[in-house]
Amino acid sequence: MTSPGSAHSNGQPGIGQLDADLQRTVRRTSYMRQLFYFVVLLVALAGQVSGAVEALGIPLLWAIPAVGALELGGIVVLANADVRRRLGERATASRILSAAIAGFAVTFNWMAHENKLLAGFFAGMSALGYLVWLMHTENQRRDRLRATGDLPPTTPAYEVVGHWIRHPWLTLRAKNLAKADARLGLYTSLAAARAEKRKEVRTKAIAKVLHRKIRAAVDPTTADIAVAVYDLDEIAVRLADGADYDGLTALIAADLAPARLASDARVISVVDEPAPRPAITETAQEPVEEQLTLPEPPAAEAAPEPAASPQPVVSPLGEWRGEIAEILPPPTPRRARGQSKVVSPEQALAATDLGDEPTLTPTRAIREGSLRSQVHAALHEHVPDNDPRDTMALTTFVGDLLELNDVERLTASNYVRTWKREVDAGRRSSVNGRHLQDVVPTKR
Repeated sequence: MTSPGSAHSNGQPGIGQLDADLQRTVRRTSYMRQLFYFVVLLVALAGQVSGAVEALGIPLLWAIPAVGALELGGIVVLANADVRRRLGERATASRILSAAIAGFAVTFNWMAHENKLLAGFFAGMSALGYLVWLMHTENQRRDRLRATGDLPPTTPAYEVVGHWIRHPWLTLRAKNLAKADARLGLYTSLAAARAEKRKEVRTKAIAKVLHRKIRAAVDPTTADIAVAVYDLDEIAVRLADGADYDGLTALIAADLAPARLASDARVISVVDEPAPRPAITETAQEPVEEQLTLPEPPAAEAAPEPAASPQPVVSPLGEWRGEIAEILPPPTPRRARGQSKVVSPEQALAATDLGDEPTLTPTRAIREGSLRSQVHAALHEHVPDNDPRDTMALTTFVGDLLELNDVERLTASNYVRTWKREVDAGRRSSVNGRHLQDVVPTKR
């Protein structure tokens, strides 16, 4: 172990050695200050004496004690004021008189010499001597007040950029804490300031929640009393003791799992992709026979047969239509949007006799084409026009019906929302159209 006066093992000086160095520095500074003040006093007296002899015509023998009394008068009165202030008085009159005497001496040195450069030099030396003595007196007074506990101890030297500029309020709080407790150093005071700030935020949050909980049961005045009576710090300690850190850590870890992050990335990439354009398969679902069927001309009335019947013109389109009709399966009649599926009584009776339950099995037409066409076809097939379900419920229904995975369900929700918006718009337009027909009679 090292003694207080010895150096540490890492080469840094100990506290005892620093105190010894400080004492030697104080003594050396005292000697230098006394020598400096003696030289300044001699220069100022020389200026005062020469000015009194030249300007006032006072003999040299009488000028030396006269200007000496003037030059030292301010120092003597200032020393008397310092003694009275150490005894607890303010000594306002003595301090004002001392400043007035020093000001008169500086002014006399300036006015008594015709050479203003020389006059400024002598006046500056008089002012410098008085200010040095004043600063030394104030330093001694602060040391005495700090020793008696009437003045806070010196605070750590905080960094200008790292502390005062970046965190001004936190640094000011740390400085106040260091004033109150001299044992706090530079970094311990900053740590204490941060802890105090966190405590204030925590106490404010607890008080707000406690006030709201109590006010829900009783009146606001009782809630204010409860907040003032209960020890919020104790509540914070008990909350910290009962906190479930394992459960909270597991909850956060579940969201940070690599598999979940990869799945979320895929979902985001799918959502960011533009919606696919409508596929041609929607129009291809129209029966080919209906597309190729030509409207037959209306039956003409009986007309007189011409004398000579021309040769019948055979259209190749009719022959193609017959061949295509033989190849393709019979067309399925389309139903209007929002119309529920019609089941014949024989089919319902057969399903009841067999004990079959309805299953969500999509037809072949629904499972063909793009995802958007599949979703819209499933909604047209199984959702009536006045269905009260929202977008989320319809998305779940379509996902179960089409057996979609999570990524496809997320994409399908956009198509369900689009379909529902189109259905609602169509319903509003139909209602508005009927309303206009009722209000405005049709011209006949």
